[in-house]
Amino acid sequence: MPAKKTEFIRGIAGRGYGIIRRMGPSDAIFLIVTVVGVALFTWRTIDGTPYNPVLVLALRGTFLAFTVWYVLIGVRRRQLLSYFSEAIEKTPTAFAIYDERDRLVARNRAYELAHGSAFDHLREPIHYKDVVEAACPPTLPPAVQRREKDLSLYHHRHATGKPFDRLYSDGRWLRVIKARTASGANVGVGIDVTELYEAKAAADREHSRFRGLAETLPIGIWHFDSEGRTIFVNRDLLDLFDLSGQTDIANVAAPYFIAAHVEGFDPAQLNDDNNKLGNLAIRTRDGRTRHVIIRTSALPAEAPGLGETIMSFIDVTPLKEAERRIDYLAHRDMLTGARNRAAFAQAIETAADISTDDDPCWILSMDLDDFKPINDQFGHAVGDTLLKEVVNRIETIGSPDSFLYRLGGDEFCIMLMGLSRPQVEDVAIAILQAIDHPFQLGHNRICVAASIGIAAIPLDATDADSAQRYADLALYSVKKRPGGGGGYAFFTKELAERDLQERIMTLDLSRALAGNDFEFAFQPIFRRADRAVVAIEALLRWTNRRTGEMVPPARFIAAAERSGIISRIDHWVFARVAAYVSGLVTRGIAPPLTMINMSPLTLEEAGFIAGIDQILRKFPDIGGHLCIEITEGVMVDDRVRLRETFRKLGDRGIRTAIDDFGTGQTSVALLRDIPVGFIKIDRSYVAGLETDPQAMAIVATIVRLSRDLGIRVIGEGVETQEQLSALETAGCDLIQGYLWSRPIAAAEVEALLERADATDPPTATHPVSDRLP
Repeated sequence: MPAKKTEFIRGIAGRGYGIIRRMGPSDAIFLIVTVVGVALFTWRTIDGTPYNPVLVLALRGTFLAFTVWYVLIGVRRRQLLSYFSEAIEKTPTAFAIYDERDRLVARNRAYELAHGSAFDHLREPIHYKDVVEAACPPTLPPAVQRREKDLSLYHHRHATGKPFDRLYSDGRWLRVIKARTASGANVGVGIDVTELYEAKAAADREHSRFRGLAETLPIGIWHFDSEGRTIFVNRDLLDLFDLSGQTDIANVAAPYFIAAHVEGFDPAQLNDDNNKLGNLAIRTRDGRTRHVIIRTSALPAEAPGLGETIMSFIDVTPLKEAERRIDYLAHRDMLTGARNRAAFAQAIETAADISTDDDPCWILSMDLDDFKPINDQFGHAVGDTLLKEVVNRIETIGSPDSFLYRLGGDEFCIMLMGLSRPQVEDVAIAILQAIDHPFQLGHNRICVAASIGIAAIPLDATDADSAQRYADLALYSVKKRPGGGGGYAFFTKELAERDLQERIMTLDLSRALAGNDFEFAFQPIFRRADRAVVAIEALLRWTNRRTGEMVPPARFIAAAERSGIISRIDHWVFARVAAYVSGLVTRGIAPPLTMINMSPLTLEEAGFIAGIDQILRKFPDIGGHLCIEITEGVMVDDRVRLRETFRKLGDRGIRTAIDDFGTGQTSVALLRDIPVGFIKIDRSYVAGLETDPQAMAIVATIVRLSRDLGIRVIGEGVETQEQLSALETAGCDLIQGYLWSRPIAAAEVEALLERADATDPPTATHPVSDRLP
């Protein structure tokens, strides 16, 4: 074959091969058949060889068949291309093809929407760089725009087929995959993953909300997986366990770490249905104890063995401390720190249950002798300090089986367990000696003594109330000794008999009140100058109906005070005296000032004034004719309350008097502050006027001081002419005593008043009370 022909054929073949490589199979076959046919005809023409009719017919038939086949294939291909184009257009996935020179040759609507309004401004031919420029938001800073454009071009040039996520200008996230075809075209697909990002954002928000809540809540939170690996802990949890950070527990199994640091926690408890693990204690590395309530929550598992657990630790340490504080306050005396009355009530009940004859519980009832004068002389602050020091001294003596209680004021009780009677006696002596040693309180050196009464459970009493009462009886027996206390005494059967008699007397007093068995005698009070009756004192008398005995007032009044019925008796007396005075007014007899003795305990009652008002409303005509008389001892008990009570009595026209003046601890300042109308000089001073110059000096001073303060003085217990003369010398103008009149019956009082009215008749402007000097 000539060289030119050969080279021509090779050139044609080479170009054809290159074209065929870029064709589809049907195009390639059709092209090959066409080329071969044309080549044969050309060859025969050039060669001059005549055509074989059969060959020509065969070639024509073949060419026609292939032409028809190719046309059919083209129709099918265009149909498939139409389907493909429609599918691409309808899919929400962005799709685009750029040729080897980065010209956009195909795209769908989703691709255009992803780029916002970029395609509204672009004209064909469109290059990828043009799309990037048009789609970049102009509101971004220049540096950000440049970075976004470079990143887009980088992914486009390096179309590796690996997916990457991009945020497009329409606000959607697309997961983009770009790949190069064999011809160099760039095919890009963008799957909308906006919902995935929104879900992730929502999850992130929930996670942030959870973390924020977990860090805000005042509880420790520990979140771990089925292997115990920590997923999350909050700051409170780290603080509870005294950890510096999550790295401290990064390589530990949470349940076993908790078990090692929380007393009473067992990892097996996590499998229980009960999600509350109770009140447990965490021991921190610095030795502190944190009390916690632990709750667990098992999260649903995606597969068996893949569950997660959230444990919450509620720190109740402040609550525990508050409970201990409340318990302390409930059972401790706030002033001294000793156990209080409530604690004593519980302890003595327990002691009554567990004590035996071989192992008794000893009850030591104790109070300080003459403590009230210390309060009055040095002030309550010093008195409080003294009580604290007394407690400190007693507690240094005590043993592990001894317990000190402050019942109130200067009243204490000591319980001793496991001691014999001689040992208890030694303890009592040691306590008395410790208290007897002077107390140095600031600049004040104070001496005080104590009295102790002792009873045993069950040797003396089997119940708590009786044991305490018997110890008190023993204490009272010490107080009644000459000198007024300072010692100890054990309970005896004689004291029990005395207590029984007093309780019987209390019942008799209650019956006497109900049966109106009390009677009155009246002792006149005279003006010394002319012996005129200016006042009378109502004296209560009682004959026990059961025994027929006339009981001395000092005996039954003391029993009434100890039993608590004295207030009923005092109000009964006030009502009966008010009725008597009102009766005098009704009969036209001018009543004198009538003095009524009342117990300090009655005046301290909250309803005292209300009871007085009720009686005054019943007898409105007795105003100005009554005077309430109290012993001096009450004056130093509660000055503020006493002043207010006296003021209210004065507002109601009721005068007040202090009986037995000079035997208590009343101060001049107190007489100045309290609105007192009368004081009665105690009979012990009056009795010594004849022989004791000091008594005379004291009485003269009292009279002179009282006159300066506007207080009237009554000499009480005057029995001799010498005493009367001494009182006259001292300047005392009012006299009461057997010298001029013993207590008399009501009828004799009326006769005495009628005789006095006949010689010095009272008038509306000069009533009997004006006879007082």
